[in-house]
Amino acid sequence: MFEARQGVLGDRHNPSPLAPILSIVVKSPISTFFRTPDQHAVAPKMSAMDIDTQRAQPYTFDLGHLACYDPNPLPSLTTDPATKESILQTTAQSCAQSLIHQLLTTCPITRNEDDGTLQIKLPEPEFRLPREKPVPKEKEKTKWERFAEKKGIKKRGKDGKQVFDEDRGEWRQKYGYKPGEKRHGEVQGDWIVEVDEKAERRAKEGAKSGGKSGKVKGEGDMARRDRKLNKRKGK
Repeated sequence: MFEARQGVLGDRHNPSPLAPILSIVVKSPISTFFRTPDQHAVAPKMSAMDIDTQRAQPYTFDLGHLACYDPNPLPSLTTDPATKESILQTTAQSCAQSLIHQLLTTCPITRNEDDGTLQIKLPEPEFRLPREKPVPKEKEKTKWERFAEKKGIKKRGKDGKQVFDEDRGEWRQKYGYKPGEKRHGEVQGDWIVEVDEKAERRAKEGAKSGGKSGKVKGEGDMARRDRKLNKRKGK
């Protein structure tokens, strides 16, 4: 079953005197268009010529939106309600059949490799649907943004500071700690480091004395000198 709705081109303030548009709302499953052999025996046979194409004004289609437009006039308000409902149902059915016929004859039909179903690729829509809400206004610039634009100051981004390491599969710093720019098989430059003898000796002395060698916080020069003398004398 289909429902036919009558509308007029234009907006609510300035309606256009063009022909009414018939929009079709499908209320039944796709099985409405396909009958079983038993149903074919009871139902009248329909061919491609049964689609009412000989009209005063032919249909126009927007296949991208699955829309079929019938510019022919609909029955007036003086028509009997039962007769008008029957005419609307017949017109809606004819529009739906014409739309499906147009899809099957003009759009490419392909088969999905995953599940084997047939698919119809729709073309780009011809009519651009209006927005639900108005276009957002441009955000007013702040005082700092106006000053930076005047002086040519640009915001420093983080782009270019990291590179993707293909070997490790992760992002690494381009410069500095753990650089990422390294060729495959290249040995890191700091694989051997020269040992500071003084720092090594101080570390060993600190380990022998329990980590209390050197200066003590809060100790004066005289007290430090006395402590060293006592250490030499073995006290």
